[in-house]
Amino acid sequence: MNFIFVSICIIKKKDQILITKRPSHKLFGEFWEFPGGKLENTETFEEAMARELYEEIGIRVNIKNLKSLDILNHSYDKKNYVMMNLFCLNKWSGKIRNRDTKKFVWINKTGPFPKKFLDGGLLILKRLKNGYYKL
Repeated sequence: MNFIFVSICIIKKKDQILITKRPSHKLFGEFWEFPGGKLENTETFEEAMARELYEEIGIRVNIKNLKSLDILNHSYDKKNYVMMNLFCLNKWSGKIRNRDTKKFVWINKTGPFPKKFLDGGLLILKRLKNGYYKL
């Protein structure tokens, strides 16, 4: 059993949230997801989130503006377990752009949601739709 620790983020603007599409050449290419990624070395979840947001969509984040929402887990193969720390963010600097993503879109926080979404984020989408998270 292997644990992979990741930070992911719901970026909120009014009643919309940002989702990104993975590049074709990556694992799970063309799937939609929330921005984020794996922790490196001795990073905290917040430090990883700030780094990933800059690498993927070019924004700078003060980690004090990251609101912790949930901790979830998912397994794609029953051998590796992804432990996800979910944050919410509504304040950043810089213009959102595709750096390490194929595309980004703003969608209504209660749906409809894209059909081709990474399985690890499906519970988050369900909870968003049901109003579980207070964004």
